[in-house]
Amino acid sequence: MSDAPHVLLDISIAQLKTLASYLAEEMVTIREHTEKATPEVRACKEILLTISVLIPKLQAARYVIPGMGWAEGAKLASRADAQRVLSRGA
Repeated sequence: MSDAPHVLLDISIAQLKTLASYLAEEMVTIREHTEKATPEVRACKEILLTISVLIPKLQAARYVIPGMGWAEGAKLASRADAQRVLSRGA
């Protein structure tokens, strides 16, 4: 099996982490200049919460791609752990 799915997941995870970092900085900047929770702050917070759920699911998915075997670099203890992570919040 090609490494393409793993590469795609790694790139997606890195991009989401970058986006989360940028949004967190924006939230701090916005909050420094305003006392009220603006729609922008609420939107950033919602996006950050969504990303914080998505990243662990993508990390777990990297180790459950068909044909890659569970022991190959998996950081999860078992298939049941991976399934639990993937199904959480779904």
